[in-house]
Amino acid sequence: MSRTLRSVTDVDLPPLVEAERELGDLRARFRTGLIAAAVLGAAAVAAATLAPPLALVLGTGAAAALVVAALAQGRRGMLMGALLQVRDAYRIAQVSAAGTRFASRARRRRLADSLHALVCHADEHPPTLPYTVAPLDDRVRARRARLMTLEAALAGDERELHPAGVVIVHRLLTRPGHSPFFNPDIDETALEDALHRVEACYSSGQITP
Repeated sequence: MSRTLRSVTDVDLPPLVEAERELGDLRARFRTGLIAAAVLGAAAVAAATLAPPLALVLGTGAAAALVVAALAQGRRGMLMGALLQVRDAYRIAQVSAAGTRFASRARRRRLADSLHALVCHADEHPPTLPYTVAPLDDRVRARRARLMTLEAALAGDERELHPAGVVIVHRLLTRPGHSPFFNPDIDETALEDALHRVEACYSSGQITP
């Protein structure tokens, strides 16, 4: 793989105990920042007429609190995005809830349709594709049977594929610039790694969140 270009399924995570603690801390920091911004903002409005210099200080504090909240939310989103791809991370309640919401029936159906289109394109009978770039047909053809099995799992009962697998497939199909399905600069081993992780999410290997 290129030293600078990473696949969408590359994951850098702290130990799960630390990740769970960090998720809680970031959520608390976000909420505290919002509350502080609201209180300071209201105080700045109240002081605007009687004490403009104080209002300016309070307004600056409110803006700073909003920045803190935004940074916490951004970091939490990045951490959650990585955790959602890891089946074992669904032991964390926040991850399990977010993953279950993400892996909706409608999204699974759309991803199954996209996989079907991917394989059809590789078979040289291209339908209308939901992509802005063409897939790497050789990589798809080499894994045709596995992809059709995955399509069936997505289209079947929701218990057939753990939400972590849904998240990984979604990233592979919707972020072509960093997907080994579409970008030849990403080594093919990244695709193998991703598919192995998805296949570990089939019902026979699922954990109970």
